[in-house]
Amino acid sequence: MAPPQTYKDYAVGVICALAIEKAAVEGMLDKLHPPLKTIQGDENSYTLGEIGEHNVVVACLPAGVMGNNSAATVAKDMLRSFPIKIGLMVGVGGGVWSRKVDMRLGDVVVSQPDGTHGGVVQWDLGKMEKGGVFKRTGSLNKPPRVLLNALQDIKIQHMTEGDKLAEHLLTMATNRPRMAQTFGYQGAEHDQLFEATYDHERGDTCDECDQDRVVERLPARTDSAPRIHYGNIASGNEVMKHGVTRDRIASGEGVICFEMEAAGLMDSFPCLVIRGICDYADSHKNKRWQPYAAATAAAFAKELLGVINKQEVDELGPAKSARYRTVFSLEGVPSTDKFVDRPLDMKTLECVLLPQSQNTRQKKVVLHGLGGMGKTQLAVEFARRHHRQFTSVFWLDGRSEDRLKQSIANAASRVPEGQIAEMSRLYSRNSSGNSDAVVRDMTNWLNKPDNTDWLLIFDNIDRERQQDDADPDGYNVRRYLPGADHGSILITTRLAKLGQLGIPLSLSKVNESQARAIFQEWYGTDIDPIKSAELLQLLDGLPLALAQAGTYIRETGIDFVKYVDFYKQQWRDLMELQDRRGAPLHDYGDRSIWTTWTISFKAIQKTNEAAANLLLLWAYLDNRDLWYRLLAAAGERSAVVAEHLSKWLQDIPSNELKFTDAVQLLRNYSMIEGMQGLSSYATHPVVHKWAFHVQDQEQRMVLARTAILVVGFAVPHNSTKEYWTTQRRLLPHAQSCSQWILDSEADPSAKRWGSSYRAGTDQGKLGEADKMYQRALQGKKKALGPEHTSTLTTVNNLGLLYSDQGKLGEAEKMCQRALQGYEKALGPEHTSTLATVNNLGNLTRA
Repeated sequence: MAPPQTYKDYAVGVICALAIEKAAVEGMLDKLHPPLKTIQGDENSYTLGEIGEHNVVVACLPAGVMGNNSAATVAKDMLRSFPIKIGLMVGVGGGVWSRKVDMRLGDVVVSQPDGTHGGVVQWDLGKMEKGGVFKRTGSLNKPPRVLLNALQDIKIQHMTEGDKLAEHLLTMATNRPRMAQTFGYQGAEHDQLFEATYDHERGDTCDECDQDRVVERLPARTDSAPRIHYGNIASGNEVMKHGVTRDRIASGEGVICFEMEAAGLMDSFPCLVIRGICDYADSHKNKRWQPYAAATAAAFAKELLGVINKQEVDELGPAKSARYRTVFSLEGVPSTDKFVDRPLDMKTLECVLLPQSQNTRQKKVVLHGLGGMGKTQLAVEFARRHHRQFTSVFWLDGRSEDRLKQSIANAASRVPEGQIAEMSRLYSRNSSGNSDAVVRDMTNWLNKPDNTDWLLIFDNIDRERQQDDADPDGYNVRRYLPGADHGSILITTRLAKLGQLGIPLSLSKVNESQARAIFQEWYGTDIDPIKSAELLQLLDGLPLALAQAGTYIRETGIDFVKYVDFYKQQWRDLMELQDRRGAPLHDYGDRSIWTTWTISFKAIQKTNEAAANLLLLWAYLDNRDLWYRLLAAAGERSAVVAEHLSKWLQDIPSNELKFTDAVQLLRNYSMIEGMQGLSSYATHPVVHKWAFHVQDQEQRMVLARTAILVVGFAVPHNSTKEYWTTQRRLLPHAQSCSQWILDSEADPSAKRWGSSYRAGTDQGKLGEADKMYQRALQGKKKALGPEHTSTLTTVNNLGLLYSDQGKLGEAEKMCQRALQGYEKALGPEHTSTLATVNNLGNLTRA
């Protein structure tokens, strides 16, 4: 069988501290594999091979660089490059002899949880208390369950069949003769344990030490076969070479072995520690026994892997750094119980943000879009689905700088004890201290080189600090992004320009099937596709609007037709009523259509009031196609229009650069979007509706009149080259203006609006208005047909215009024609039909 060719084929990792240890493990390999191409950023040197049915990768600490930190760095790089699922730390250590544990040189100690410890104790991690008492702080993780199960299996096997360590040692010596002498048993005569209080005299050996101080251990070993001991191993960054200190720590912590690397692995590398005893952790250390002890440890590693089922390992997920693992919590975050999947958007987040063993650079996605589009819900669902693949997930509320700092303080309280300043960990409980210090501590913790697999979600970063301080509540989120080149960051925002901070992902409206699914989730039951069609069309795939409508209809019991009627005729009352009722839209942070866009609008208004007014003026035009020349052409042809536009929009209609700057600001807040392939812009129909209802009565009268004048004077002369192209683009805007006129006549509360319109036409503009309507009528007939409701609206408006001009006969003729068309198309009880009846009544009275 050909050896594996890729990094992904290796699931078992072995780490050694010394070259002699790695050589021993290599000697136990059943088969050696050729090396793979080095991955950039991974500084380890690997040996690849097989033991039993497992593919094994072996790494060694750099020469002369020992200790927990060095081991953690090696493990980090191995985890980056390989999908390691279980690991072994194999090497030598200092044994602790006692009457209970008859430890001899060459024996093997295996880390096994015992008492309050998980198998490895970091003996030098703690603090000195009063009276000189050293109190150890913190604890380390246990080995993974699959390895602890294997320990039970191998113990049973050894009880019934005996161990095979000697057999493995013999095989290594036979297959690799050059290793036989170096790694052989050193003889019982060289295994000496001195009294704990007796320190080494001098030299590299104990030839000059007092043999009367050697501890007599009975019974003596009659053979050279190594014994296996299971229990806690003490690990520290310093070599233990003092007998009295060894015995004190061993007695207090219940350990049977000392070494220097395991504590750097247990919380980041899912491993078992296997140590061959080469000395007794006292001052009488020498290197004579190191090769043999390394070989016995490697032999046990080989035997252990022989009882572990490969399929069981394959079913495990890749290892993560557990040292920095925190408890997953989304306390205070909107739920996603009614989340409807958005598979393409979710896939993008997964491809970019999930930890990848061969890509450790920091990964950032900026999820931007209109308020209510479901950005937060998608982010929450991503975190809920994949939090197990990260060591930590922190949700940060970005609605203001103060909220963000408080969120960071809450995150600090979940950091394991001893990893950041205790005052920062406790800040959120007692609110004492410096919040900036907490931010610094958390940033430093996230920046640690081996803390690589966290996820930060900055939610609702919708207020940005501007150079002119136009938004006093804005702030620079860049100050809070960790600088390390690792980890994953997800930002949700309405500010499209923040996309430059990472990979931008624009969240747009959902498709028809998703819209129906969202509505049904909030409505609570299946819906009739025919009855719901008009409502779903009006809401146009906007998740928050769909959720509000579904909730309202379910709770009030009204039917779809009635909700549509409310939506068309009493939009503001409907939305504000839902605000007052406190509709339980927990998935949206208790926000509503009415409030969510008001926040963005006010921020726009503070930055550029003319840009905000452009959005308000747009409410009287069609929502799908706004372009610069529409405003510019009308202003150039009429001083009256230019005056109206200048009052509200300043230089926007006459300066294309100012227009571009204004629409860019609106786009930045996701209130509008560019039309693909056109120098034109569109806004969502629900935003379009909101922009009308957010205005007061005075604004409505003035802006509606301005919009009508804009469309009327933008109509080009029929001799111009682009006449029909422009005419087609103007047609939807003319229809929109016509509808506002019609609605104002039907709505008693809007009589002032209608009077204002007629007053405007009385100011010498009746002729231009007639031409505008006639052109619009010709175009609509050609494009839509004579019976289309849009065509009939223009017919009706001509009737109103003729009435204002005193042409009562022509006015009555037009209104009759409109009435017949409306009755046929919409029915006798429709509001448009009744409005036309009302117009005919007014003509009769005249």
